[in-house]
Amino acid sequence: MPEATVFPGAAPLQPESPASPAPAPVVAFTVLPDLAVKAVLPRGADLDENAAGQLYRRLGELAGDRRVAVVLELTGVQSVTRAARAAYAAIPSVSAWAILGESPVDRLLGHFLLGGEFSSVPARYFTDENDALDWLSHLDDVL
Repeated sequence: MPEATVFPGAAPLQPESPASPAPAPVVAFTVLPDLAVKAVLPRGADLDENAAGQLYRRLGELAGDRRVAVVLELTGVQSVTRAARAAYAAIPSVSAWAILGESPVDRLLGHFLLGGEFSSVPARYFTDENDALDWLSHLDDVL
């Protein structure tokens, strides 16, 4: 049997359980001026409806019953499921979506995400955060 090396402070490897669902990726949140929130998805994450649920709950904590514009950074995300696309589009507290990425893969996943039911609020893909914030600031009744 091969030996495993465990570095100080590292958790020992646990066998994967195929029956248990993967935990939702941990999303970093930043509150921006004028009721906007930036949500940064972790690199390598596989987005499903659990990640959208995490964003929905966090927006409720940050904004209460007010609607907010969301800058959703998906740089380096590995995949986006159809269920995630539907769940993100169904978050009622979002007044506009600015999807942010860097690479051609990010653009592809961003446009796939926007291909859902985002027609009820303004939504657009950007490669520059300042462009995204400028676009949001020029929308009526968003910020």
